[in-house]
Amino acid sequence: MPPKPPYKIIIDFLREELKIRYSPGDKIPSENELARMFGVSRMTARKAVEKLVNEGLLVRIPGIGTFVSEVSKLSKDTINYVGVAIGNVSDVRGQAMVSEITKTLRNFSAYVIFTDVGREFSEELERKLSYLMEEGISGLIMSPVSGLEKSIIFKKFLEKIPVVFVDRTISGFEDIPVVESNNYHGGYLLGEHLREVHNAEKALFITEENTSMSSVRERYEGFKKGFKRHVDILELNRVEDLKEILPKVLETERYDSLFFCHDLLTLSGMFILLRNGYRIPEDIKVVSFDDRIVTKYAFPKITTVRQNFREMGKVAALFLIKLLRKEKIPKSEHIPVELIIRESCGCSFST
Repeated sequence: MPPKPPYKIIIDFLREELKIRYSPGDKIPSENELARMFGVSRMTARKAVEKLVNEGLLVRIPGIGTFVSEVSKLSKDTINYVGVAIGNVSDVRGQAMVSEITKTLRNFSAYVIFTDVGREFSEELERKLSYLMEEGISGLIMSPVSGLEKSIIFKKFLEKIPVVFVDRTISGFEDIPVVESNNYHGGYLLGEHLREVHNAEKALFITEENTSMSSVRERYEGFKKGFKRHVDILELNRVEDLKEILPKVLETERYDSLFFCHDLLTLSGMFILLRNGYRIPEDIKVVSFDDRIVTKYAFPKITTVRQNFREMGKVAALFLIKLLRKEKIPKSEHIPVELIIRESCGCSFST
């Protein structure tokens, strides 16, 4: 492990002092005094103090000083820092998961350090994982990315701390516990609906991630099982390729149904279909996965599968807490999903 940053050394010192020396209401040394004690800048000392203020262990009174809070004596457990590495942390999916992970971990005196890992392995991913390692996290909740097997830092994490996957797992890391939606059942519901209600005959499943991702593979397999008819798969290298490839595919094959792997890909696909003269759902039926809020306002509104991202985040956090306590957990947890029927599949009503 890399050397501990100076501000973390100050944090550890103050935590120990809170246990054995200080009582609620006592005043701690000033930032200038801490800086002199540890031979660091005042900014470094301030960073350490602010961390403990944010945790509720200290209370800062402007112009007077920083004092020990009542919370500091409520628990003798060491506060843990947990890394959360999820792609697109700022979107609805990421926000819902991170919000519930944070709230759940706080109940166990565990605090979150976030990073956005994107969608595939890169040098930037290694840099961000290295940052989490420098912070001395005691556990990691991660949404795995394509190419994760190339990450040296991630493999070091596996040797030292418990890891829980959230939203999906990836080939090569099947031993890591995972909390994800019941993607297979969601795909099955879509396939069954198209077959039984709309008598669809030939479908195409479209994704920009390959089937090494459990979420992609299970949606496809579930859809095939429910559809019970011909289903092809189109794997793109990137979303931008859809503009060129999709019209060519539809010129050579007569599909009556398209299943886009997630809602953002669906929006791009529907725009391309409409620009190329296809009517939805008259000429081709479209279904999707996620139920992001934009699906209600697309034209036509999109039939999709609703995921419970908050529950996913909550269960992932509980999994990690149990691992930190050396308790047993199941290998996986599949969060229930719900079919949301709207107009893009050919139904005349929407929700």
